[in-house]
Amino acid sequence: MYREWGAAGVPGAVLWGSVSGGGETRVLPDGCLDLLWSSRSGLLVAGPDRTAHLSRSAPGDRWIGLRLPPGTGPAVFGVPAEELRDRRVPLADLWGRAA
Repeated sequence: MYREWGAAGVPGAVLWGSVSGGGETRVLPDGCLDLLWSSRSGLLVAGPDRTAHLSRSAPGDRWIGLRLPPGTGPAVFGVPAEELRDRRVPLADLWGRAA
């Protein structure tokens, strides 16, 4: 199950959430960076993808995300988008353990 909401106070940003039924999901590239929280992986930053990303989840895995509009992620995370391209990086690796 997947849902999206507008993010109040952040023009163009989208909040989203999902609960996995298990298996694989193809996430299409959109040029955005996302801040993700996963019940299994914790806080991650998803870089912009050049191709579809195959996400594997166990039944009941929960995801919450904030999709930032194109061009805004590098200012938020302090890292050029090309360093995150096609990657999922723990937020702590970008901001240190205090994240």
